[in-house]
Amino acid sequence: MAYVLLILISIGGLALCGFYLKKNIIRIKDKNKDEPKKYKRIWNYVPTGLWYGYLILFFAGLTINNTIF
Repeated sequence: MAYVLLILISIGGLALCGFYLKKNIIRIKDKNKDEPKKYKRIWNYVPTGLWYGYLILFFAGLTINNTIF
């Protein structure tokens, strides 16, 4: 039962990561409309990509770990 609960939580975490990643990318696009410098527009995506990449890898690893082992 504990494994099923962990799998459900990890799948829910993946879904929330995807939802908030999409929401934040839309927010960054709106924020970048007023920014004239290209490097600042690109830099806004870097921390977001790193953070959500870490979270997605964590939840994917949690899912895989609990389904296989």
